[in-house]
Amino acid sequence: MEQVKLKSLENSSAINVFKKFGILKIYLVMTGLYMVSGLIQPNYFSVDHIMQLLLISSFLGIVAIGQTLVILTGGLDLSVAYMLNLGAVIMTQVSVEHGGTIALLVMLSAGLVFGALNGIGVAYLHISPIIMTLAMGSILKSVTYVYTSGNPKGTAPEFLRFLGTGSFLGIKMAIWIWILLSIFVVVLLSKTTFGRKLYSIGTNANVSYLSGVKNNYIIILVYMLSGLFSVLAGMMLVGYYGLSYIGMGDTFLLPSIAAVVIGGTSIMGGRGGYAGSLAGAVIIYILMSITTVFDMNDAGREIIYGLVILIVLFLYSREANKR
Repeated sequence: MEQVKLKSLENSSAINVFKKFGILKIYLVMTGLYMVSGLIQPNYFSVDHIMQLLLISSFLGIVAIGQTLVILTGGLDLSVAYMLNLGAVIMTQVSVEHGGTIALLVMLSAGLVFGALNGIGVAYLHISPIIMTLAMGSILKSVTYVYTSGNPKGTAPEFLRFLGTGSFLGIKMAIWIWILLSIFVVVLLSKTTFGRKLYSIGTNANVSYLSGVKNNYIIILVYMLSGLFSVLAGMMLVGYYGLSYIGMGDTFLLPSIAAVVIGGTSIMGGRGGYAGSLAGAVIIYILMSITTVFDMNDAGREIIYGLVILIVLFLYSREANKR
């Protein structure tokens, strides 16, 4: 019986939703924006720039994986920026004192634990996802600052430098990791029972529960994955820069939400998927490239991200009403 009901919910998920929302349009928009950026700055058509664009997008893309999973359940993770900062800053500090391998295990575990606390607060304490993750972000920000005294020590371990700057077959390792994680998440959402249960929670949590889905377990697991991917992105960013600093994740919060929304995932949950968020992450950095040409500051970019989110939400709501 559970399988039958979950099967029916599958009709509102993954590949079928991609078709309904025309994910091809998102990729056409991405291509169109890239062509515009190339016309403004011809150097953007070079292979080197494309590789650099994908490399920079990979960090946001990995953060957006967790954000996509959370939003699909009807939640929102505002702690991703501070999770990323935690992974980056404490990674270098712990690696100095205990070595890179210990630091890696500690930080991945920390991402899972803090993510689990977010999930427990949302699922069992019924705290609003916005309030819960905002509070967690504030705690993590303070923990990071106290642990490092505002001055992180150390540099990226050698293996992180390889993941951040090394190449394989002419493509940066960070891009390869993003590709592999993207395939994993797309398959996870479209081909597994976990993916169907996740969509069912976002579509209607009560129906999902009555269908036999253990909503709380799924929600906790989703927030754990969000924490894990955010910390992973932070560590890879350390590998790219070679060092860490307080506030590394500050520029990832709004873009991570924007990438998911631009990618066609409903902010209310239950519809969308990561294939769209992947394109959304690239679109964000194409827009950043264009604003760089016009020498726009960070405040101007934040305004653009906010406007893009509002415009996309408006367009999607109109499309949904037509149905």
